[in-house]
Amino acid sequence: MAREKSKTTGRHFRPEAGHKIVERLPPCPRRYQTYWIESQNAGPRLTNYLFKFPAKFHPPVVRWALGKYGRRGSPVLDPFTGSGTTQVEAMARGIPSVGVDIDPVACLMARAKTTPLDPGVLEDALLEMRRQLDAPRRAREILEAQPAADISDRRFALESVGLSIPSIPNMFHWFRRYVVIDLARILTTLDWLGPDGAVRSFFRACLGSVIRQVSNADPAPVSGVEVTRIQAEKNETRCIAVYKTFLAKCEQAIGDMKGLTDSLRCIDEQPEAHVIQGDTLSLIDTLRSHGLPESDYPLVITSPPYCRAVEYSRRHRLEMYWLGLIDSQVAHIRLKHRYLGRCLVRQGDWDESAPFRITEMNGSIKRIEGLAPEKGRTVRHYFSQIDSFLKCLPAVLKRNGTAVVVVGDSVCEGVRIPTSKYIRSLARRYFRINNTFSYALRNHYMQYGLRNGEGIKEETVIVLKPW
Repeated sequence: MAREKSKTTGRHFRPEAGHKIVERLPPCPRRYQTYWIESQNAGPRLTNYLFKFPAKFHPPVVRWALGKYGRRGSPVLDPFTGSGTTQVEAMARGIPSVGVDIDPVACLMARAKTTPLDPGVLEDALLEMRRQLDAPRRAREILEAQPAADISDRRFALESVGLSIPSIPNMFHWFRRYVVIDLARILTTLDWLGPDGAVRSFFRACLGSVIRQVSNADPAPVSGVEVTRIQAEKNETRCIAVYKTFLAKCEQAIGDMKGLTDSLRCIDEQPEAHVIQGDTLSLIDTLRSHGLPESDYPLVITSPPYCRAVEYSRRHRLEMYWLGLIDSQVAHIRLKHRYLGRCLVRQGDWDESAPFRITEMNGSIKRIEGLAPEKGRTVRHYFSQIDSFLKCLPAVLKRNGTAVVVVGDSVCEGVRIPTSKYIRSLARRYFRINNTFSYALRNHYMQYGLRNGEGIKEETVIVLKPW
């Protein structure tokens, strides 16, 4: 029997009863079958792993959907593009793409991952950065070797002169003082890279990818952002080397970029990838405002955010500040209330009076509302917004187009929420269900419990065709 060990937890993942073990998804998966994909890590890395994105779209499923429904030259749309997995995989196959997401960190990473750059140019830029960072890096070597070491307030004030440091609330709760200085120096160095904005954006994405790693916060990618008790204990014996971590990430990312550019050598015309930060619930207006086609997409591949699972606005808050994507708590609060699947929905955010036409879903939501009204409100709001998304989707698709939607079930207040079943029920008003099947999740970072009860152990693929 197949057996895989998680490097993070040491526990083993095994196929369960009912899982059909396959090397890769078959061209025509059996309806309602659950698959265990043996080769889940097979295939080129490309730029998929630039940033550790929680609940990241599973590349083998994207490859299956593109292989079955995608065509070179015909664009694919991902309305919840996240960090751009659909777009990276599409680009490698010569398929143009459009991705939309509300999260600014996700969009920055997706753009960096889907902008092919000459690895030689990146290596030259990295060499210059190494030269400029060499002196401050050497000055830090003794300090970095001492567990829990830091600099004094006086030294911080002296070293910060001339540096641009974001106004992060409780800065020294999240970062050691010397870490703040080193991150700011790297940002200053990036400004000296020259006129190529794409090269600067690439290295900014590399820096964004290590901010959580060099912070005091728990590195678990789905824990929001917090210094947990366990993490605080680890920090007492932890050494942090900012420059070393950043430069190593740059080297890895350049290697992955080479993988992407190599995959494009056999493609006659390099496909475009457009990444838009915008509201998916106003999808047509969002596409129109960016001068992109608002209809006739032959293929949509997407994985909407889970219900009350990942608070992306919290998870990416430190990165948003450091990368200049927000500049105040007011800006952050304004942004966080625009996310789908968020854990807090204010009473005044929407009209929740209208019930759904699905008896079982109404019953589940009412049970949750009886136990915790504010949580019930977030679940009701989630499905209301999913319904709005599904309602607008046929207008975006070609008449004979295909939408592939990947979702995971969850639990709230002990009440099971069969999300995939409810979304199928909502979708039947606008689509016919062409197929539905599921696959086991073996990636530890996607099996979070947090606000989702026992965690998401499977994801369901729903294939939709317009009526």
